[in-house]
Amino acid sequence: MRVKLELSGLTCQGCLNTVNNVLMREGAKVLSIDLSSAEIEIEGDPEKYIKAIEKFGYSAKVASKT
Repeated sequence: MRVKLELSGLTCQGCLNTVNNVLMREGAKVLSIDLSSAEIEIEGDPEKYIKAIEKFGYSAKVASKT
């Protein structure tokens, strides 16, 4: 499943890199990342990845599924 997550709590490119690394360690296939809109598109189980992101102090919610 392809999912776009809307992220919050990001203040810089370093924050986005942290989220990207967390997702990759959890097995997500990261398709695109956009700091300006604070969105990341992934393939996989969104609930699993949202929990992993939240462990690092950021918030995420599903923006769209395809």
